Amino acid sequence: MMRRLFWFVSGAVAGASIVVWVKRTIVSVSEKLTPAHIADSIAAGVRRSVMALSDGLVSLIDTFRNREASRPSSTPPSMSSSSNAPTRRHNPPRQRTSHR
Repeated sequence: MMRRLFWFVSGAVAGASIVVWVKRTIVSVSEKLTPAHIADSIAAGVRRSVMALSDGLVSLIDTFRNREASRPSSTPPSMSSSSNAPTRRHNPPRQRTSHR
């Protein structure tokens, strides 16, 4: 009799806790799906994207200005010295195998 009572009470506690968890989950999801919350999240995403784009453009402009300022005035902008050019390495083609 005690075993049956133990398992009955254990099942009732598990069922009650699952019901409470499901209710909390549904309430939190329903709050996130309101039109005002969706509009706020879209606006925040657009705001973050615009800020990231503007920061990128500002850093690009600064880099361009710094590069132009650091270039010596005696050499024309189209000519660069060969020592500053990156070295290119040739990678031989890979040997083909019959199994792929």
